[in-house]
Amino acid sequence: MTRSDDMVRVFEAWDESEFLAARLALEAGDIPFRVEGEFAPVSWGPTAAAKVLRVPASRREEAIQALSRVLHDGS
Repeated sequence: MTRSDDMVRVFEAWDESEFLAARLALEAGDIPFRVEGEFAPVSWGPTAAAKVLRVPASRREEAIQALSRVLHDGS
């Protein structure tokens, strides 16, 4: 990853289990990522806050494929 490589949003998690599955998928694929945001207390409501995963723009497609395999196919 170069300094000039922009980070793009690839996933937005609304609960911890979803976030952990996505994070593990990126780690398994050795894809660098950055986490933004944090979960809000349940009392704030279901759409109060989320964690966003960003990856280098050059690895976007690879990250989306890795996330899709884990989150949608269950692999």
